[in-house]
Amino acid sequence: MQVKKKRLTLDMDPMFQRRLKAVAALKGISMRQYCLSAIGKELDRDQANGVEETASKTPMSDRFKEARRKVFGDRVLSGNSVDLIREAREERDAQMDRW
Repeated sequence: MQVKKKRLTLDMDPMFQRRLKAVAALKGISMRQYCLSAIGKELDRDQANGVEETASKTPMSDRFKEARRKVFGDRVLSGNSVDLIREAREERDAQMDRW
């Protein structure tokens, strides 16, 4: 049985993308292959440092709760989370356009 693959989309600065494309071409591989290799190396490094092991021992909901506590403290956000995410993205995109 073939494993279904997941898609990842990255937004990147045009200069960063040109660098990526050039280095991948010099190595004779696609940007996809280059990115998968780089991510794989970073994941291996994290695993060697125990990052993956720690993450897998903590239930995901507990990790999300802890992250929320670190970011928001006891503050309760009002409104729909989808709207908050959309607003944050629009704000981020507006800042990126100013650069």
